[in-house]
Amino acid sequence: MGEMSIEMLSPERVAELEDALEPIFDQACQGNEIAAMEMTGKDIVQLGKEGMAAIFVGFHRGKATCVIAFQFNITNGRKGADLIAMAGSKLLRFKAAYWPAIIEWLRVNGIEFLDAYTPNSRAELYIKKFGFDKSCAYVRMSLQ
Repeated sequence: MGEMSIEMLSPERVAELEDALEPIFDQACQGNEIAAMEMTGKDIVQLGKEGMAAIFVGFHRGKATCVIAFQFNITNGRKGADLIAMAGSKLLRFKAAYWPAIIEWLRVNGIEFLDAYTPNSRAELYIKKFGFDKSCAYVRMSLQ
């Protein structure tokens, strides 16, 4: 195995790697004010174990170091994906090596758009580094 590799995890593989994945997903959730209110790393791992999220893991020298998780939807008849978590060390190195392949995988699977709900402070990073091309404010009113 080379220094870096990436793997799209099956539900069984998510279960095997649960202890390594959960803290990295926690990092992703804690970095987003709205996500921090709605989900934890444990929640995302559970979605992966149930086949309700596609999870990619970047490995550096055999150790899981970064994660990317997607959920899928249909909006107004169009197939879309939500980037629900992205975090970890060496993330930009993995992005440089594997992001185009992940985007192509989404396209081949009929996904027409990719959304990422991110704090305003990170929107520019998503646009400049990950190729997102539109941004808008996402606002929320807590009712409970």
